Amino acid sequence: MTHVIANSSEAEFVRFDYPEAGRTGRTSTFGEIAVLRDTSYNGTLFVTAFWRVGAATSPLYDFPLGDESGYVIHGSATVELLDSGQVVQLKAGDLYSFRKGTLSRWTFHEPFQKFVVVADGAP
Repeated sequence: MTHVIANSSEAEFVRFDYPEAGRTGRTSTFGEIAVLRDTSYNGTLFVTAFWRVGAATSPLYDFPLGDESGYVIHGSATVELLDSGQVVQLKAGDLYSFRKGTLSRWTFHEPFQKFVVVADGAP
């Protein structure tokens, strides 16, 4: 991609398919994503994207692609971190960051949109 999309309303959203939690080899689908880029300058995974969903509860999600950091654009969610038992509340304006492999379940209380950055290691 050689240009910048400054507003998520200009982005093309598609369904979000990702590896199912637990490395089962199957795929889950949840929400919609608009990927702005998917690799860094040196070819490693480096995703920047807008992601959105309506009010819903996610399947188990373990951040399979890499460490994820994000900014909540609108909406609110409760994130259960199943390995630690911690519960995180997110709302518009919040930043978050989770490590690859963190087992979670997200409950979205209303339409939700975030900007995410996902990175996974060196080449």
